[in-house]
Amino acid sequence: MTDTLIAPTTSRALATVETILDVQPIPDADAIERARVRGWDVVVKKGEFTAGDPCVYIEVDSHLDTTDPRFEFLAPRGVRTDELTGFTGHVLKTARLRGQYSQGIVFPLSEFPEVADLPYGADVTGLLGVRKWDPPLPAGLAGSVAGLFPSQFPKTDEERIQNVSEPLRARDLDWVATEKVDGTSMTVFVVEGQDGIAGRNYEYKRNDDHAMWKKALELGVHEKLRTAFPDATSMALQGELFGPGIQKNPLQVRDVTFAAFTLVVDGQELPRDEWPAFALDIAVPVYDLPYPETSDEALAQVDGLKSLVNPQRKAEGVVWRAKTTSKVVVDGKVIRASWKAISNAYARKFDQ
Repeated sequence: MTDTLIAPTTSRALATVETILDVQPIPDADAIERARVRGWDVVVKKGEFTAGDPCVYIEVDSHLDTTDPRFEFLAPRGVRTDELTGFTGHVLKTARLRGQYSQGIVFPLSEFPEVADLPYGADVTGLLGVRKWDPPLPAGLAGSVAGLFPSQFPKTDEERIQNVSEPLRARDLDWVATEKVDGTSMTVFVVEGQDGIAGRNYEYKRNDDHAMWKKALELGVHEKLRTAFPDATSMALQGELFGPGIQKNPLQVRDVTFAAFTLVVDGQELPRDEWPAFALDIAVPVYDLPYPETSDEALAQVDGLKSLVNPQRKAEGVVWRAKTTSKVVVDGKVIRASWKAISNAYARKFDQ
């Protein structure tokens, strides 16, 4: 890696100004209770919050600076160091207390005077120095970095249902539930005739022994993209690389595998119904599930859901995608026609 390459910051709103929507007791718990913020449930001290209280909510996967006095109490629970930046802090993960799942953390707004005048929903991730935690890549995937993730293509993170409700009201669309495969993000792309490979944050130099390059070459993805879209200037097939040596291989498959979930051509994401046959042949598998009406129903659907990749293992969750469009208008707002529901039990078991 070059000395001038800087790890990218997140565009995800990890920390926001919010309102406590509801507070409910937890059975057999005297000192804690459940608070709901947006669609998230968070365990809090009993009596600390009431419905309607303003707060700062920080999501799971946030990397918090424990030298900040407000986050210092988290240090004894464990800290991790980002190998790329050297930043050390506590990583928020799914927890379970007295049978209640807790995701993220809430603070009284009064503890953050620097954001106290901002409106409800304001993104304060940068203001509070919150970073996104990405697990370190195994040695076989680290590779030699050619540059940052190519700007022609979107990052592969889908929004969790706890953060969005609009897609649930777009019930006239034909939605399909695809398996959320647990591995590492991989983008195979061609830009102006040049082949490339990228992980979640970086593009990697050509190396036939690098796991991503090796799989893309084995499948002939670059050439198939050029054949399918001969007039395009840029194209990318994005998906998940999983198997032995990758994130502890939770699906316990024998071979390194690539499963595609997004296709982007000349800056436009193509809906699944417009994919060429080669992409559908290696696409993530599809569940036969009814489209949920609420976020709670969506989470209940994936609780204990068996994987279609390996039915002997549990699935991480599902990503719902509209089959015929990549965008939808809800309440006058244009949003992505896709979102994910992650199993709380799976997140608790495999968060490291």
